[in-house]
Amino acid sequence: MNAQLFDADAALTGRWPHARPDAVACRIDGRRGRGHETLTYRELDELIGRAVLDLGRAGVGAGTTTAVMVPPGRELVALVHALLRLRAVPVLIDPGLGARAMRRCLAEAAPRAFVGVPLAHLARVLLGWARDSVRTTITVGPRAPWPVRPPRPCSPPAPGPEGGDQALVAFTSGSTGVPKGVPLRHRHLAGQLELLAHLGGLKPGATVWSTFLPFALAAPAMGCAAVVPRLNLRRPARSDPAAMAASIRAHRVSGLFAAPALLDRLARHCLARGLTLDGVETVLTAGAPLPHAVLRRALRCLPEGAELLSVYGATECLLVSAASAAELTATAADTARGMGTFLGTPLPGNLVRVIAVTDGPVPRWSDDLLVPPGTVGEITVAGPAVSDPYLGRPNDTALARIDDGGTPVHRMGDLGWMDERGRLWFAGRKGERVRTAAGDLYTDQVEPIVNDLPGVRRTALVGVGPEGRRRPVLCVECEPGLSARERRAALALVREHAPPAVAEVLPHRGFPMDVRHASKIRRPLLARWAARELGEAGR
Repeated sequence: MNAQLFDADAALTGRWPHARPDAVACRIDGRRGRGHETLTYRELDELIGRAVLDLGRAGVGAGTTTAVMVPPGRELVALVHALLRLRAVPVLIDPGLGARAMRRCLAEAAPRAFVGVPLAHLARVLLGWARDSVRTTITVGPRAPWPVRPPRPCSPPAPGPEGGDQALVAFTSGSTGVPKGVPLRHRHLAGQLELLAHLGGLKPGATVWSTFLPFALAAPAMGCAAVVPRLNLRRPARSDPAAMAASIRAHRVSGLFAAPALLDRLARHCLARGLTLDGVETVLTAGAPLPHAVLRRALRCLPEGAELLSVYGATECLLVSAASAAELTATAADTARGMGTFLGTPLPGNLVRVIAVTDGPVPRWSDDLLVPPGTVGEITVAGPAVSDPYLGRPNDTALARIDDGGTPVHRMGDLGWMDERGRLWFAGRKGERVRTAAGDLYTDQVEPIVNDLPGVRRTALVGVGPEGRRRPVLCVECEPGLSARERRAALALVREHAPPAVAEVLPHRGFPMDVRHASKIRRPLLARWAARELGEAGR
């Protein structure tokens, strides 16, 4: 795919509004189930055109770094495409971040312009967000309750982007909980779209329902109708599954994108009410490994012939590999024996290699870093979608990057191994391995052994005690609604089937979860709880 392909002017304005002006480009769900709004390609193109004029008059042009704080809806879709058309650089930040993290992100991004709803501007003024960098402010909404900086002459039309031009900045926290700015160039976006097209999830004419904002924004540029659902932005795991199912069915969605935790919430709701997500042809799930129990539930509420893919990747290198439902089912027994979670074959263009585990930086690539097939190490990726270094974080960049003769190699921070067929398996996060005196234990080679036992909702392996001599503890969260006797029976099964290396099995009422990434357990909190339960806190 040519790096120019992710060009909003060529891909959206120059093609689909002329080829299919009356086709639906975007569907926006109303609040609290109050219907939805539909935008055709002609209407969306007009909306983008007006946004381009307004932004240009305010001084936003090619290269202007622009913070965007607008909730999902028609305004956000139009604004992001308008900024791309102007060759400006949108800065997209997770709305679920706290005020302190938001201030840090904006300080690192140093946006020159700030586009937001009135509440976002109020927070910007009161909390000092990007105070030293913002020169232009634009309010989105029916009223602007405080002055906007005087308009400037409209910027001249920007030339088409080169592959090396910066396209946008996205912030990711990964497993560290510390947001990091990921700069993406047009060639990175083109690489992502090429990999996405390889999966077949975004075909012209498809209706796409996505909890991943980048997919929803990219869909209209590829000839698809994007559904912008109403979700709980601060706590996605608490989004209403009934509203999700109703939206998917009402829009006759053919392509569905959701994290495993949200997919599980949706599937449980559908199964409890005997619903089938008719019309869905493709399901992509990403953001965390897909548990086999969730896979089975999801398949039961999908129509016959629907394809489900578990996609592996990160913001820094979106779309590394993909595993089909058939492959996941075929490897389920291996996962249950402690081999890890199957991630599939690397997608074309990606060079995936596994290196020896180290917590320090690796400045330059050497083949001596590689581990043999079947050996657990850290997963690394080189390919067309690997992003630029983190914004203003040289230490984090040094830990995440290896220079391979001028080609950047991204260290995923994930542990895994390659089998002799070149397929990738996941063993767990590097920072979550439990380092015992007898060797390291990996979360995804322990937890799946017992996760499918009756009465078990999920488990979490944590370590208690000094580094290098951790005591491995398996925390167990049972399915909701079980009686005390049923919970005791479930715990007994876990103790019977857990690997011998596990020292303790502890029941827990409900794991502490990341409020933004519903599939991620807050293991440091769980480890401290386990230490208190075992009387080892402070040792």
